[in-house]
Amino acid sequence: MDIQNPFQFVWEKTTFTNFSDFIFSKISKYGSQPALIDCETGKQWRFSEIKQFSETCVCRLNECGVTLNSRIALVTSTTSQALFVHLANAIIGSTIVCINGFSSVDEIWQQVDLSESTHCITENQFLPKVDEVRRKAVMRGGGRIKIVKTLDEVLSNNKIHNFIKKESRQQLLIKEESQLSLHLTSDSTVSTPTKDELGEDFSSDLPVNFEELTVSTGVQTRMFIFYSSGTTGLPKPVEISHQSLIINLTQICFPIYNTLTQKDRFLLPICLNHIYGTLSAYYALINGATLVMLPKYSIKGMLQALEDHKITYLHATSPMILSLAGDPLVSSHNLSFLRSIVVSGSPLDQNIAKLCKERLQLKDFRQAYGMTELSSFCTFSHYLCENIQSVGVPLPGMLIRIVHWENKQLCQPQQIGQLLVSGPQVMPSFYKNPKATCDMLDSNKMVRTGDAGYYDEKGYIYVIGRIKDMIKYKGTLVCPSEVEAIMRTHPGIDDCAVIGRQDHVSGEVPAAFVVRNPQHSLLSSAEVRQFVSGKIPQFKELRGGVYFISEIPRNVCGKILRKQLKQHWDRERITTTKGDTSSVNMIHSTNGANKYLRRNTVTSNLPKHKPLLGKSRPRTPK
Repeated sequence: MDIQNPFQFVWEKTTFTNFSDFIFSKISKYGSQPALIDCETGKQWRFSEIKQFSETCVCRLNECGVTLNSRIALVTSTTSQALFVHLANAIIGSTIVCINGFSSVDEIWQQVDLSESTHCITENQFLPKVDEVRRKAVMRGGGRIKIVKTLDEVLSNNKIHNFIKKESRQQLLIKEESQLSLHLTSDSTVSTPTKDELGEDFSSDLPVNFEELTVSTGVQTRMFIFYSSGTTGLPKPVEISHQSLIINLTQICFPIYNTLTQKDRFLLPICLNHIYGTLSAYYALINGATLVMLPKYSIKGMLQALEDHKITYLHATSPMILSLAGDPLVSSHNLSFLRSIVVSGSPLDQNIAKLCKERLQLKDFRQAYGMTELSSFCTFSHYLCENIQSVGVPLPGMLIRIVHWENKQLCQPQQIGQLLVSGPQVMPSFYKNPKATCDMLDSNKMVRTGDAGYYDEKGYIYVIGRIKDMIKYKGTLVCPSEVEAIMRTHPGIDDCAVIGRQDHVSGEVPAAFVVRNPQHSLLSSAEVRQFVSGKIPQFKELRGGVYFISEIPRNVCGKILRKQLKQHWDRERITTTKGDTSSVNMIHSTNGANKYLRRNTVTSNLPKHKPLLGKSRPRTPK
């Protein structure tokens, strides 16, 4: 059975093809109303200033030699100024490579290298990292960024002048290698190329005609490169077009989903280097809401922003909801203005969701589902939806199928299978990796999401996790999220993750990584296993052991990086203790969020799923 929305979307009726034109047309009616607020600096911008700052940025980028074929690594935090750079690049037609400035030097270098970035724009706080990235590029023979500038420079009214001696590219590289010990500034003679080096990429200081410069984009014209979550492997560079962004924003603004108005204050604690954060930011702006940006997430910072700015609307990830549901700090803040929360990024336990909604006395709490390769959202729950466990229904124009991952037959309601997705904004493309792009599509050109889920008789979609994360115990599939939901009800567990551990008899057995609550420092693996065994079927028991660690590794959207946990065994990081062969002595988390949760959370009632299609036992999905 195909699941789709009764409302349809026709791209041909959309009047805009360039993302900047679309945004400017939507926000022009809001005039001098406050548009952006930076929590850290307190700076504010009005809607009427967004286009002005974007056009100023176009001038500065033009002076830096940015053209249609340029790829600009934007290495920043969640800062309001990054949005001006987005829109300026949309005008020019160049591509923004979104990179989290808080990532490690190696992670930034890898993303710059894979995307073949030609320019870099960053914040002052990240300049040392960018300099180190450029050193690594020289040593490893990778691509070389032509110019590095800060946000302050590209948003300034002062022209950028590149005064350096004329040297060949080879001479510059030799010079860089000889100065690896020096700190390279963004305007140093080593980091900035000459006009001769830039060739056709160089733009003169002539005035910019924005009407002539704005690119008329086509169906596949690229605007962003985001990186996939990397939960099962290295992150891949995903190309996102102008059209995909325009369509997705139009879809989630349908009246059944959208209640944002000019009176709302929208908090964004999600990283802009992820498509979820970027789409959420523009969703707030085109509806006239005041967008409050939190540069770096922390539960303390988010709570303070919610209270100080009287936030009414919040887009969040699952770990943020876990904190809102259980952290003692919440009780000391006035969050009475908050009326609506939308959660996406990773599966959320329904008991945690219910507890958060009740604790904050929310009128509206919803889930949505999407992924980078789908150009963000593909399902959304309607306003005031009471089905808190579901991620909603397909967006207008979207088509979703759930198929058995072996025989590819369509699943019936309540049967778990793989989600396949198609829609007008779904045009998956990995940068210079056609094989990966092709492998993601099935014979009907639908995207294989790699996510396991099911649907009910009313057409609601439920996502339970990644197929590759499913554990095969003696031919029976175990969903880690179901076991994790039970474990989180234990008062001594602050956080946990369940993965499959290789076993020569059973194939795989469930094993758990646990973050102890500081008030339960003596919690043992035997106690955890005993607690779980009476609440789940026997084949889901933690036969692989329980291992105590300081923190569960997650990406920016809250997805558990299970591959990193499996490497604990490979690198022999786990030290077993005598008499408790499944425990690990490490530093323990001190967030204290679960003290409240244990008093208010009941054991999850897991959905009753029908058997998988086919008489044979399911094999491990590939």
